[in-house]
Amino acid sequence: MQSTDKRTTFTYEGQDRDGNPVAGNVLAENKKEAAAEVRKLGVAATRVKTKSNLNFSLTTQRKITQEEVVNLSRQLATMLKAGLPLIQSFDVAAESSNKEHIRTFILSLRNEVAAGRTLSDTLKKYPDIFDELYCNLVAAGEISGTLDIMLDRIASFLEKNQRLKANIKKALTYPISVLGVAVIVTAILLIKVVPSFESSFASFGAELPAFTQFVIGISEVAQEYWLQVLGILVLTGISFAIAQKKSPRFVYFLDQYMLKVPVLGNVIYLGAMARFARTLSTTFASGIPMLDAIDSSAGAAGNRHITSAVMELKVEVAQGSLVNIGMKKNTLFPPLLQQLTKVGEESGSLEIMINKAAETYEDSVNDAVDALTALLEPVIMSFLAVVIGGLMIAMYLPIFTLGSVI
Repeated sequence: MQSTDKRTTFTYEGQDRDGNPVAGNVLAENKKEAAAEVRKLGVAATRVKTKSNLNFSLTTQRKITQEEVVNLSRQLATMLKAGLPLIQSFDVAAESSNKEHIRTFILSLRNEVAAGRTLSDTLKKYPDIFDELYCNLVAAGEISGTLDIMLDRIASFLEKNQRLKANIKKALTYPISVLGVAVIVTAILLIKVVPSFESSFASFGAELPAFTQFVIGISEVAQEYWLQVLGILVLTGISFAIAQKKSPRFVYFLDQYMLKVPVLGNVIYLGAMARFARTLSTTFASGIPMLDAIDSSAGAAGNRHITSAVMELKVEVAQGSLVNIGMKKNTLFPPLLQQLTKVGEESGSLEIMINKAAETYEDSVNDAVDALTALLEPVIMSFLAVVIGGLMIAMYLPIFTLGSVI
């Protein structure tokens, strides 16, 4: 184990037995050992050198999307089920990819596995692509000899997780984007358009309507202080981002508050419960012990407040409680999840029952997102009509009353 930790990644270029140019990575303690590893792969190396720190891990890694991870997992699962060895499965997956960075990445994984590392250990080198849960599930598949089944299960898990995240993102993105556009349009009207009307009103020689005077007053404040307001907004955004990264207490408070937001909080809560239940079901069904499964599902919830409740559940289970009994001690776990967990524990089909709960909550998220979108559309349209329409009415109101001036 210690010798493995001391190994360095070397890159190589050369030709395979058929004379085709190949390139990849191997792990070795020194350059001489690296060259020997390359020869074991059947490659006549023309160059072997230490891998640069600015190589794959900092450049290509950011280009690997979750969808591409799902596709790779599904491909490997299919080929392993068909009886192909893992190394050959990597070769086929690399050949079938039409993206150079994906092909390079797959061959990098292939070469490290060919050099003697387990797949799970290889994947752990890329934490930005394969999280701890993914690596743990792969390790469980390798130990149990069911890597093909595990990769297929992982792919299904990731696909469902992606759909869930997309639905929640849809619920958040629509109102934020529309309101953002409304703020920008309003700012332009107040800073650029209203002043031009104001100069025209000055020649009327009559008192302007109160509503128009009110809007002109707001415009004057906006013209004078817009830069300060913009600076405050930028600083607020930066402070918010820093607090999210540096302050766990702030993130916990924010996650706790988000669950209390009307309508939207319910969508976030259902999504967190769906992710928790789906992860718990998948990990436990994969042969991972319950305590470890609960630990993995805690982070998958995506909400620190719910994660805290899951960790309290882990403590209860560690002390000998059944999972459903531990859930009943915290109101964050919904009654349906408690009941299905109880039935699963009593019937010996816990993973099936928790999976049913996950499917129920995923369907509930879809319904809640549709309901939220249907509710927000008229509200946002009404808001835009009042704000933008009100500004335009305020500007044209003096023109409508020109008759009294003349």
